[in-house]
Formats: sequence, C-alpha cells, structure tokens
Amino acid sequence: MVIKTLSDLHIKESVEFLSSLDKDWECLIKKVGPCHLKISSELSPYESLLKTIAYQQLHAKAAETIFKRFLSLFKGNFPKADELIKTDPIIIRRSGFSQKKTETLLLIAKASLNKIIPEEKEIMYLNDDEIIERLTSIKGVGVWTAQMLLIFHLGRLDVLPIHDLSIKKGFQTLKRLNTLPKPKLLLMTGEIWRPYRTIASWYLWRAN
Repeated sequence: MVIKTLSDLHIKESVEFLSSLDKDWECLIKKVGPCHLKISSELSPYESLLKTIAYQQLHAKAAETIFKRFLSLFKGNFPKADELIKTDPIIIRRSGFSQKKTETLLLIAKASLNKIIPEEKEIMYLNDDEIIERLTSIKGVGVWTAQMLLIFHLGRLDVLPIHDLSIKKGFQTLKRLNTLPKPKLLLMTGEIWRPYRTIASWYLWRAN
C-alpha cells in the first residue's frame, strides 16, 4: 500500500489544485501566501500523543509552560511509558494538568505498553482510518486528537478535522456564511478538496 504524505511537490500540487477550484480559494491562498506546514517527525507516536493532549484546549503559551513543568519531572525528557505509569497522578497534576488530562496521559502510557499505539515502523503502513480507530479506543483520545497526529506527526495529505472550531470559522469566512457550518456540510464540501484536505485545512486555519 502506498500512503501519500506531505512533500514539497505535493504541497505545490495541492495549492495549485485548491486555487483552481474557485475565486474564494484563489483569494484566500493569495492572502495567506505559501503553505508552510511543519511536521514534528522527531517525536514518536506515543510522544506526539502526550504533547497533543497537553496542548489541547489551551492557549499555546499556557500549554507550553505546563508541558515544560511536566517534562521537568523527568529531567526535561519525554517519560518512557513504564516510567509515566509509575508516577503519582498528584505529582503530574501539580504541573498544571486537569484530573481528566492526567488520567488520559496515564492511559496513553498504558496503551503504549499494550501496543495499542503503533510504533513508528508500524504506523507508517497503516491508513488513516486504522490509526484513528486504534487511537480513539483510548479513553480521552478523540478523533480530533488522532487527526492532529495524522497531520502534524505523520504528514498525511488528506485529513479534514470537521469538528475543529477554527476550521469551521475559516470556512465561514471563506464562503461568507452567516453562521458556522455544521460538520456534515464541511464533510460534504470537503469531498471537492480531495486528496488535499490537509492543505485545505491549513489554509482554513489561517482564513481569519
């Protein structure tokens, strides 16, 4: 199975494709400029999940402060899964995490030990739906979180987070809608953007 991931060629092709769809996309891409989607490929899938959960629903600066405190518990490094499981949840919460996030971090560590979270050499050969199914079996890990891993860790080319508020606002701006679009509308409209929905998402995030 050949799974397409981001490359300079794919980004160039996708930007040209989206620009050709209609005037709205052409104007948005001109306004935002070239796509510079950064991939955090230096992290393992397990580490990427920990970081995504830490940053979820927080302002980036606040999340960074909390996450640094968390890493300081492990000498500034990402904890190994067995090391994290042995850590007192109260100590983890002192970093600034809520009880729910603390529980999710520990469940991610457990899932890593149980091989639910694929290792790098395995995940590269799984399709998007297979990865989402495995990751969302972990309590506290939703589809959005799995999609962020697909985009920012694996560089998958055709991911559209239809429940993302910024994506909804971006599409509302793009099409000058009076109200936020429903996820179903985004899903249906997004079919036109295949197979470059990740790049479409990147531009929608910057539409406002």
